[in-house]
Amino acid sequence: MSEKYVIDGFSFQNASDYERAKKEKETIAYLSANTDMTDMKAVYKIYRLSLEKKSFQTIFGLAYLEDLRKRLAGSGIVAEEMLEPIPTGRLLMVMKQKQAEAEGKSVSEAEEKLQNKKVGNIIKNFLIVVLLLIIAAMLFITSQSQYSIFTYFTNYKEDMRNEIADEFEEWENQLNQKEAELEERENHLDRQEE
Repeated sequence: MSEKYVIDGFSFQNASDYERAKKEKETIAYLSANTDMTDMKAVYKIYRLSLEKKSFQTIFGLAYLEDLRKRLAGSGIVAEEMLEPIPTGRLLMVMKQKQAEAEGKSVSEAEEKLQNKKVGNIIKNFLIVVLLLIIAAMLFITSQSQYSIFTYFTNYKEDMRNEIADEFEEWENQLNQKEAELEERENHLDRQEE
C-alpha cells in the first residue's frame, strides 16, 4: 500500500478519501478549539448538525461523533435514547465498494454497465434507422421531381425552354381563337345594325 494516503496510521484507498479524511481532521480540530466542550447545548448542537448534514463520514469523523455522543450521554442532560444514532452505512458501504474494487468490478456494477450499453445501442440504432428513412424519403421525392440532381446531366435546360415555348404557343392559339370569336361577333353585330 502506498504511504502517500496515510493519516495517523490509517491508510486510505485513494486521494479523494484521503482528502476527505484530512478535511474532517481539520474540521474536528477547528470545532474543538472554538467550542466550549463543557457547554452541553453547544456540544448537542454540533452533534445534531453534523448528523443532519452528514458532515463526518471517515473514521476520524465517526470517532469524533462517538466522543460527542459519550459526552452528551455522560452529562445526564440528554438521555442516550434521545440521541440520534451515528449512521455508519456510508462508511461500511464505501469500505465494501473498495473491497469489491480490489477484487474486481462487482457483478451488479458490470450488469448495470452492460444494461446501459444495450440501451445506448438501441437508441443509437433507432436514430440511425430514422435518419436512413429520412434520407430515403428525400431521395425518393427528389427522384420524382422533373428537375432534380438526377436530371442534372441530361438536357433539362432545353426541355424547360421547349415547355415555355409550348406554353406561349398555346396562349397564342387561345388568343387567336378569342380574337376570331370577337371579330365574328363584331361582324354579326355590324350585320344586325345594317
